[in-house]
Amino acid sequence: MNEIVPVGTKTKKRTFLGLLLVALLFLLFTALYLLLAASDRYAAFSRSVFMGLTISALLFNLLFCLGLLAIVLTILQKRTFPLLRWSIEKTLLLLYPFVLQMGRFMHITQEKIQRSFIEVNNQLVKARPMQIKANELLVLLPHCLQNDRCTYKITRNVTNCRRCGNCQLPEILSLASGRGFRVEVVTGGTLARRAVEEYRPQAVVAVACERDLSSGVLDSFPLPVLGVLNERPQGPCFNTRVDLAALRESIDFFLGKQ
Repeated sequence: MNEIVPVGTKTKKRTFLGLLLVALLFLLFTALYLLLAASDRYAAFSRSVFMGLTISALLFNLLFCLGLLAIVLTILQKRTFPLLRWSIEKTLLLLYPFVLQMGRFMHITQEKIQRSFIEVNNQLVKARPMQIKANELLVLLPHCLQNDRCTYKITRNVTNCRRCGNCQLPEILSLASGRGFRVEVVTGGTLARRAVEEYRPQAVVAVACERDLSSGVLDSFPLPVLGVLNERPQGPCFNTRVDLAALRESIDFFLGKQ
């Protein structure tokens, strides 16, 4: 079940970071178990195999430890460490599935983990000093922001919007006209990835639910993506809304208007 995040509610980053640490410890204990198995005198015939697996597991653990440390330092110091960015990306990409499994085992909902991950990602992006031109920014919106009774198809062609005021799209399009950034309305991850490939932006602000945002962020690495969760007063994928203040704040970050 999708949960509704009230406006102004801050998701705790420690949920995702704590599960990331648990996943890392699990992998570390696995590596140690392989090491003990390799030292078993009755397993001499397979010792080389176990040692190879153990060394690989330990190297991956070293990478993940470095990545987790870099994530925590970046969030605490509110500045990026360029030399550690690669380890951060690999840690998030490779351990994210383990984090979800750990959360399921500990009875933590996926939506809560995904919200926490989005908050961690946003903090990592905001730690990077950047200012881009308006035409280098792409804002991706879900089609469910459009009023369900509207008969004008705006997916992939926002100019079809009649700006009737029955949804929030007119306000967002007016903001885009004034600032000069590109807006695309998409139906899911496939069209979102296609839009990114087509326009090749330097940065993306994306509005979506927890699942689509988290998968979109992971798919887009190393492209900086700021995620803004939509609001679902009538349920998922139906007449959703977005906190316009949070959306403007994300856009202003990239355009240097804070």
